[in-house]
Amino acid sequence: MKKKIIHFPNMDYKVFISLGILTLISFIFLLYQYSRRVDCENANFFIHADEFMINRVVEYYDNTEGAKSWEWDFGDGSVVDTRQRTLHTYKKAGDYIVRLKINGSCIHEKMITISSISQELGYLPQIISPNVVTVGDLVSFDAEKEDGESWEWSFGETASTDALGKNPSYKFKTVGDKKITLIVNGDVEHTAVKTIYVAPKTIKAKRKIDIQSYEFEKPHVAFSLPMGSAQKDPLVDMLQYIPVSPKTKSKKDSVIAEKKAPEISNEQFQLLLNQVAAQNKTKDDFKDYLCGKYDIPVVINDKKLIPFDQFCQNIAGKKIKITALRMNKNSKNCIQNINIQYKVKKLMMWIKE
Repeated sequence: MKKKIIHFPNMDYKVFISLGILTLISFIFLLYQYSRRVDCENANFFIHADEFMINRVVEYYDNTEGAKSWEWDFGDGSVVDTRQRTLHTYKKAGDYIVRLKINGSCIHEKMITISSISQELGYLPQIISPNVVTVGDLVSFDAEKEDGESWEWSFGETASTDALGKNPSYKFKTVGDKKITLIVNGDVEHTAVKTIYVAPKTIKAKRKIDIQSYEFEKPHVAFSLPMGSAQKDPLVDMLQYIPVSPKTKSKKDSVIAEKKAPEISNEQFQLLLNQVAAQNKTKDDFKDYLCGKYDIPVVINDKKLIPFDQFCQNIAGKKIKITALRMNKNSKNCIQNINIQYKVKKLMMWIKE
């Protein structure tokens, strides 16, 4: 049997060139789309400020994997910002929804609250009262504290609570210095203290003065010294034996609050750790939050325990993604230990260390 020979029709070489060009363009387009691909479920952006207050700077930073463009809407009607890291200030207090659009498609929102009262200066309650009062008189007290709901007053004459409410009145029964204390919302650690003085009542004369028998002027002889040689004034010797009380220290109206470590949220702490990984920060930038103790324990992915300074060395220069963070603090707000879950990017894959 003879084999059949299949003949292909003659095709112009330009068709192959056109198909090759289209294939190349499609490949470039797919590569561009892949480079702009963002995991919309895992956007990684932070909002940081020392104090969320009017006319204070708020920092915005996005560290989302694959992000190429950003559109920040600060929620106050201001112009949209297109930088990866930017700063903004608010002119009015209130709640603002911050929207971030990444690569023109992924939209994420966070709400921040801007206050008009500084938490650093206005954290303790303020007692409003006279500094000097009279025993037996009705004295009115007042207080100022943002978000105050319950008020417990002690006026220094008993060991228990003397009054409730924001504007109590009280009659002091004894004279002397009285330490006034106020606890708001049951927050015993931030008790306001003020010392006032209770003075005795004014003593009034019981017998009227007889004006007619009062001698307004006396002859100058009554004020003259007796004739003779000069004598030593006996008061000179007397004054040498009069005891002089030591100078008392002035009492302050309020108790000086115990120095504590500054506040830092989980998101702010994560931002600092990411900057350590990017080698823009070191362990020394955590000194105030750790109260100078760099050897606090860090539990990594629930299986590894190392000191904090070693942990900073381990992540420096690596690309990390923090998925969970928990910090434990003591009464002075110092961080005592850290539990962290994170992954490291190796060979285009996220793996746990």
